[in-house]
Order: sequence, then structure tokens, then C-alpha cells
Amino acid sequence: MSLDTWGNIADVVAVPIGLIGLFFIVRELQLALQESEKEHQRRQNEMTLNAYNAVRGDLRDSIRRVRNELQLADMFDTFKDEHLELIINHQHLRHEVSRMLGYLNKFAVGIKYDVFNIELVNDLAGALFIETYRQFKPYIEWVRKDSSHFYIEYEKLVEELKELRNYK
Repeated sequence: MSLDTWGNIADVVAVPIGLIGLFFIVRELQLALQESEKEHQRRQNEMTLNAYNAVRGDLRDSIRRVRNELQLADMFDTFKDEHLELIINHQHLRHEVSRMLGYLNKFAVGIKYDVFNIELVNDLAGALFIETYRQFKPYIEWVRKDSSHFYIEYEKLVEELKELRNYK
């Protein structure tokens, strides 16, 4: 056999070996991507838990103070026009409501930017987020008279949570 023949045989053998190598490279990249996604999910869950634990006390205290001042029994109690008037006319109460809604909106922004895990937030406090929005929607609408973007991410989060929980 001539050198050209050996060269042709080597070329023929090299192509399948190259394809097999390419297959293994693609497979390794897929596995690395899967691992990266799992690690991102783990970090996202950890960040969600840490953030929720960090603000849970302040958020619940704020919600409790606001509901006590408005004499709302719980998150299912009906928000009335008198409640809105109280909030509007009392700067301290308005500050507390803004603070409470601000906590909730920050979580919504974190979910929007894939920092927090929506399923975990749903498990931790989905009903609280939904019912607090429903209860304070008249105030949110009043605030939006000045600027329509206030608490918009919170509203979007509530819609997503409702879908996850099959709310009507």
C-alpha cells in the first residue's frame, strides 16, 4: 500500500472518530448546562428563603400594625372607603401602608429578574401576597392616580400567583 492509500484510510477513520468526539463534547456541554441550571435553582431558592426570612418579621409586623389601625380582622376582611380615607388622612398610617406594599413589591421585582423563585414564594406566602393585594387594591388605585407604575410588579406577581393557585 502506498502512502496516499494510508492517508485516505486515515481520513476515512478520522471522520467517525471526530464525530464520536463531537458527540461526547456536545453531551458534556449538555450535562454542564443541566448542572448549571440546578445550581442556579438552588441559589435562587436559597436567596428566596434568606430574603423572606429577613423581611418576614418586618413584613408581618407592618401588615399587623396596618390592619390593627384600620380595624381589619385579617387578610380576608373587607376594605372599605373609610379605610382609604383613614390612610389618606393619616401620614403615619400612609407611611406604614407604603412600607408594607413596598416589601411586597420588592419580592415581585426579585421574581421578575429571576432572583427569587416564584414557586417558593407561592408556598411560603402566596395567599398572603394575593389577599393583601386584593384588600389594599383601593389604596393602590388611589396611589396610581399620581403615577400608574406604582406597585405594578406586585400586581403582576399576584396575577402569576393566582394562576399557580388556580384562583378565580
